[in-house]
Amino acid sequence: MRSIACFLTFSLTIALSACGEGTVEKETFEIRKVTPTASKQKIQESQPEAAEPLPPAYVYDPSDLRDPFVPLLEVKKAALTPQVSVPMTPLQKFDLGQFRLTAVIVGKGEPRAMVSAPDGKSYILKKGIMIGKNNGKVVGIKKEAVLVDEKYYDFAGKVITKQQMIELPKREGVL
Repeated sequence: MRSIACFLTFSLTIALSACGEGTVEKETFEIRKVTPTASKQKIQESQPEAAEPLPPAYVYDPSDLRDPFVPLLEVKKAALTPQVSVPMTPLQKFDLGQFRLTAVIVGKGEPRAMVSAPDGKSYILKKGIMIGKNNGKVVGIKKEAVLVDEKYYDFAGKVITKQQMIELPKREGVL
């Protein structure tokens, strides 16, 4: 056991002596105080004087570009919503195709028509009444149909007026 300890000590001494040159020199550092005026003078001396200042490398100009925070597609509101806040009538709760024309009265005075809504109630229509979810307006009443103008947005965002008809159901049976 003692021989192993002596062997390890001997090998460690040889390994450490082989690593260095044998002499250790102390390095000394000199601390100097630098004044700001002296460093400014050195910087100014090292830089050549330019006749004109250099332009900036890149300037961002967003004047002709779109705002990246605005969505590309904007959701449009319903076509030609009333400007004045007019409450919706029960006729404007349903689509135009859900109404069923029950009767038409044409004669003296203004023509009128009766429609049945999906909720089972009946309503009297005359020219100028709003009907349907797309702000449809009754523009005419004929013997067999009610004419309604509805306004839509097409795919390009233009307002298109389309005339729809609510027709009387065809008669069945013997005349």
